[in-house]
Amino acid sequence: MRLRNLIISVVGWGVFLGIVYSITAVRIDHAKDKIRDSGIETIQELSKLVRLPLLDSNTQIIHALLVYAAKTAGMVHASVVDHRNEIVTLTGAEHVMPVSDAASKSGNQVLFWEGELPDRRKIFNFASDLTYAGTKIGRLHIALSAEEPLRIRSQFTVVAVSSFLVLLLLIVAISYYPGIWEIPATLTNIYRRDHGSDVALENSLINCPLCGTQKPFSRELFKRSNSGRLLIIKASLNKSGAGGGAGAKGIHLSDLAKRDDLSWFKRKIMLRCAEIITKLAA
Repeated sequence: MRLRNLIISVVGWGVFLGIVYSITAVRIDHAKDKIRDSGIETIQELSKLVRLPLLDSNTQIIHALLVYAAKTAGMVHASVVDHRNEIVTLTGAEHVMPVSDAASKSGNQVLFWEGELPDRRKIFNFASDLTYAGTKIGRLHIALSAEEPLRIRSQFTVVAVSSFLVLLLLIVAISYYPGIWEIPATLTNIYRRDHGSDVALENSLINCPLCGTQKPFSRELFKRSNSGRLLIIKASLNKSGAGGGAGAKGIHLSDLAKRDDLSWFKRKIMLRCAEIITKLAA
């Protein structure tokens, strides 16, 4: 029994972890899509503002635009290079990221790829050509933080490690205290007893534990001077079984042991009584 419960616990933990991992993967993809859309929108708007100052070689205006965009859009790096790939100005991390071979191009001619800064911080890079009258005059590059996807991944790690430690503690507890599996059932029985004591017994009905018939609750309910003569099976007045019993005709409780054709019925009564006694004795 303990081995079966252990296997169930491990399988349950695996299913739980699989569900949490699936949810985490969806959340990470959603966070990446959100950052990508935000970065594409930001670099497109900034490209329109930087184009003319770059054509006029106005470095101060370009730098001011990059600084303002970095504060409002949460960029960790922004830089502009001219048509000779020489840095015009930059802000944020003092490092210009080269375009990665794994960069993917969006439908808006913006390159997007994942990378990291020299301090190992994960980022999302965006690059777009700056053009004027169809001629390339430079390139704009920005980088946004990948903090949100990393935070979601860290949450999954915490959940996985925590749940594994709980499972490990459960395995140890089962090994040293086999009766731990009985605790939930014991608490359930206590709860039932505590919440079942508020019933007004004087005017209550009782369901017979054996047959389920409702009767008024009283101390005289199961008292009989001759239970052996109790008609447990009564003859019906008609073939359909409706319309009540036919007086004293039927089979008494004490006669069940003598009827081989009703041995299955006797066994069911005994099993049901044993079940009731077990529940009452718990």
